[in-house]
Amino acid sequence: MAFRAVRSITDNDISRILAFIRETVAGAHAEGAVVGISGGIDSAVVVKLCADALGADKVHAIFMPVDSTPKEDYRQTESMCQAWGVMYDVIDIQSVSEEFGKMLSKPGDDPLQKGNMMSRCRMIVLFDAARRERSLVFGTTNRSELLMGYMTKFGDGAEDASPICRLYKTQVWEMARLIGVPEEIISKVPTAGLWEGQTDEAEMGVTYLALDKALNVMEQGATDAEMAAAAGITETKAAEIRSQVSRMMHKHSPAYAPDDC
Repeated sequence: MAFRAVRSITDNDISRILAFIRETVAGAHAEGAVVGISGGIDSAVVVKLCADALGADKVHAIFMPVDSTPKEDYRQTESMCQAWGVMYDVIDIQSVSEEFGKMLSKPGDDPLQKGNMMSRCRMIVLFDAARRERSLVFGTTNRSELLMGYMTKFGDGAEDASPICRLYKTQVWEMARLIGVPEEIISKVPTAGLWEGQTDEAEMGVTYLALDKALNVMEQGATDAEMAAAAGITETKAAEIRSQVSRMMHKHSPAYAPDDC
């Protein structure tokens, strides 16, 4: 069976997302967009798209570091926001995440448990700002992350609108170049920033390039063997990816409910 390759991003794709952002804000009778900016490519793309769609004065980017956040992220986020003219604030969440940790952490918890708490702290900050400003929270999850469940439920997976959720990670890289995201952001190693030294690809055990190829053909009905051939991975890894996608569907689906509700 022949499968379509991951599609290249065009100016039409950008125009479609810009229209989506404008229509979503207008339809909600909101006044602008709030975005959590991290120094990574996904949040940079969303901030820039929102600024291009709504005007820079309608966009509020909030950087929410912890003690382990690299210093270059401070510089890069502020530099981008200054260049694009969007409102930029820094709100350090170290102390509040530590307090949640004191209340909730248990012996033997893995780093992801703490990382999820931090992510949910960030969402509190974003939705608080959005309510004050009568704005919408625009999420930064891409399709690769969405399908793999590589986000925190009610953390970075919580948003009013999700402008890049139809784009695989490799497509986000393409779009970033087209809309003028700095090359130093595009070339950074992807990380969720949940703990020091954490990287997306190491945690998932596959590169985004291979993952996107596998997900792309899987969504077209490919078998594990066909996924493996398309992505250059083992059938075992292909099966793991398929299983992960199935198990993580609850993260981006409405809450389960009886049929008669």
